[in-house]
Amino acid sequence: MSVLKTTLIRSLAIVCVSFFCSQICLAQSSATDDASKAVKAATQEGSSTANKAANAPEAETPEPLSFSVAGGNLNFTTTGTWKSVKPKSRMLEREIQVPRTENDNRDGRLTIMGAGGSIEANIARWEGQFSQADGSATKAKVTEETVENMKVTMVDISGVYVETMGGPFSGGKKVENPNFRVLAAIIETPESGNYFVKLIGPKATIGANEKAFVEAIKSVKLKE
Repeated sequence: MSVLKTTLIRSLAIVCVSFFCSQICLAQSSATDDASKAVKAATQEGSSTANKAANAPEAETPEPLSFSVAGGNLNFTTTGTWKSVKPKSRMLEREIQVPRTENDNRDGRLTIMGAGGSIEANIARWEGQFSQADGSATKAKVTEETVENMKVTMVDISGVYVETMGGPFSGGKKVENPNFRVLAAIIETPESGNYFVKLIGPKATIGANEKAFVEAIKSVKLKE
């Protein structure tokens, strides 16, 4: 092979190597640019989302629900998610609608009324409104608290609630409601006798509102 031919081959090889190297560099540079653009876009999008979240209006907290009974002698404050409604019975001084949990088919019902009879007799009557799936006797969980120097008897009963349509003394049709629960507080007032606060409904709904119920009882203030 002549010297000239060898030189030409080497020159061609150098040119090819240079060409391929330049293409690789261009590809790498393009990839780097694309990655840089993607990072920049993601950063801008994240910053925009963060700004929107920071500038979004805060969810409004509902005003606490405040009400009084016993001619204004007993005053309650509770969660704003509960709604005051017209009592279904003239015996009631106040009725509150307590929103159901997602899987329950009924709202909870909170009622307040003054009534006579001994505390023990009323608890026994409430126990009689419940039955147990295993046939055992219903037994209430009973504790005592002191609020505003008043004795408060707290009652907790669960089971199948046998509801008398039209009210417990109406003699109406009886309907069984499984997995029900009642939370009750009997407040012994100094001037207005005993006041009964009852929250009843599906067990899950009552459980979800148990803390609010207890806070409502502990919020009780006597008229000054």
